[in-house]
Amino acid sequence: VEPNQEIVAQLMGMGFSENGCKRAAIAMKNASAEQCMEWIFQHMEDADFNDPITQEGAAGAPGPAAGGHSAESLEMLKSMGFTEKQCGAALDACQGSVERAADWLFSHMDDLDRVVAEQEQQKGAGAAAASGGSSGDEESKFEDGPGEYKLAGIVSHIGKNTGSGHYVAHIRRDGKWYIFNDEKVAMSEKPPIGFAYMCMFERKA
Repeated sequence: VEPNQEIVAQLMGMGFSENGCKRAAIAMKNASAEQCMEWIFQHMEDADFNDPITQEGAAGAPGPAAGGHSAESLEMLKSMGFTEKQCGAALDACQGSVERAADWLFSHMDDLDRVVAEQEQQKGAGAAAASGGSSGDEESKFEDGPGEYKLAGIVSHIGKNTGSGHYVAHIRRDGKWYIFNDEKVAMSEKPPIGFAYMCMFERKA
C-alpha cells in the first residue's frame, strides 16, 4: 500500500511528521484523513512512529483477525477508543459492517460491557443451535437494525496545526446551513464539508 499524498499533506498540515502521516495512511489503507488522524492519536507515542517507512512496512497489509473480522475493521473501531473485544462483538452484531458497528458501540456506551457479554452469549448459543435451527424472531430480537443518518453539523479548523488557529461550526437546520463563528451567526451557502475536522450526525427516525 502506497500512502496517499493528499491525505499525507492534510495530516502534515495539522502538525504531524511526514513519516508518521505516511504510517497512518498505510495502516488505514488511505481510508480518509479523519481515520488516519485517529490512528495517529493512538500510535504517536510508538517508538518507530517517526522512523522512515521501509519497503516491508509499506507492503504489509492487515490480514484476518480473531473472530473472522479483518484487522482493518478492528483497527478502525479501536481507533475510536474501544477494546478489541468490544469491537469484535459490535462487528458480530452488525454482520461485519464497520459503520453500523460504530453506531452500535456508541449507542450502548452506558452499559457496553453488559451488552458485549450478552452478544458473546448470543453468538455462542447461535453456534450451538445452528445444527438444529432456531427461531428467526429469537435471533433478530437483538438486531439493532440498519443505521441511517444525516449530517447535522461540522466543526472546521482554520490554521496551520491543531495547536493554533480558530474553530468554526456549521449547523444544518430545516435543510439550510448556518455558520457559527464565536458570537456571529450567518447563513452558509457552501459549508466546507470536505475539510471538516469533526462531523456530527443524527439518526433518521
